[in-house]
Amino acid sequence: MNPAQKKAIQYANTVNDAVQNTQEVQEKMHPQFEVIKKAIDENTLKDMLSSKYLEIQGDFQQGTDEYKKIAKVMHEAKAPARLMGTHHNLANVYDEYAQSCQDMVDSMKDNRDVDIEAFTIAEKKQEEATDKISKYITKIFQG
Repeated sequence: MNPAQKKAIQYANTVNDAVQNTQEVQEKMHPQFEVIKKAIDENTLKDMLSSKYLEIQGDFQQGTDEYKKIAKVMHEAKAPARLMGTHHNLANVYDEYAQSCQDMVDSMKDNRDVDIEAFTIAEKKQEEATDKISKYITKIFQG
């Protein structure tokens, strides 16, 4: 195996690990997102136990911190020359995703009050970033 092939395999493993880690965090956080989203939709946030709300808020921050770590790994990854443009776009969209998650966390105030407009905008930005991540991952692995 030549050095370029080794680099390509190492890069593929890095991207694969990032995707897997992202999915694990999403799977952990999605049920909690559904709880908050339902409470917003039904206007029942104030009925939620403070401890439950703060737990979700804290878990969202932990998940966001994980996304920031993944984004950092993506920026540090060494892509093969033919994938550098796509990789650069992927690393930047991971930043966008992490920022939109932080925006969602920031929309959640400690008193079981959510800035619904900011929450909704963050949700939309997360969806857009997720679509872009999928697009770039597909491009990378289909070469």
